[in-house]
Amino acid sequence: MLDLGVGAGRTGYTFAPLVSRYVGLDYSPRMLERARRLLGEDGVELVRGDARDLSGIRGSFDFVLFSFNGIDAVGHEDRLKILAEVRRVLRPSGHFLFSSHSTGALPLETRPEGPSPLSGSRLYALFSRATAIRFGWRVRKVNRKLDLRLAAERGWIIVSGRGQNFQVDDYYVDPEYQVEQLRDAGFEVEAIFDVAGRDVTLPHHGRDPWLDYLCRASG
Repeated sequence: MLDLGVGAGRTGYTFAPLVSRYVGLDYSPRMLERARRLLGEDGVELVRGDARDLSGIRGSFDFVLFSFNGIDAVGHEDRLKILAEVRRVLRPSGHFLFSSHSTGALPLETRPEGPSPLSGSRLYALFSRATAIRFGWRVRKVNRKLDLRLAAERGWIIVSGRGQNFQVDDYYVDPEYQVEQLRDAGFEVEAIFDVAGRDVTLPHHGRDPWLDYLCRASG
């Protein structure tokens, strides 16, 4: 298994004991340090690298994972490079699972997700209300910059300044276009899941913030 964007090792903690070879890749040295403390060294390979160039990774894999919308952290051309690299290191009929933001979520919801204020705590309720107002203001600012017509025409859009608590840009993609993109890269899509884990059929008109794509190497 190749785990792209392994971060602090959350997915490695789950998957490494289940496979004969586990390789986790991340470009952040500090993240890899955290992952090493969590996963140890026994049967685990942790590599600093970039998903756009996997030439430093030896061998091929039955399964590649890129979780938590990590593939959305790059632009369009770099995304295509990642797909090509994953296809290159994937064994015949191997599987690739990743999640990606969906254009169906646009324009973005202005109300924050999460639990309602604690009952009986007036101070917390006031804090929560102020946080929600600030969140809504920031999301509306992001929404004003969106060109939804262009997104509909080409099938994807870069949403500026919303990701990682309004710190980074994210790639959002139409599910039907994502399937096309994958086919062009040499993948066959076997299943698509919404945030609740339910099967998605296309065209999909849900408001899911992201979807999960399970693909198999084709050709």
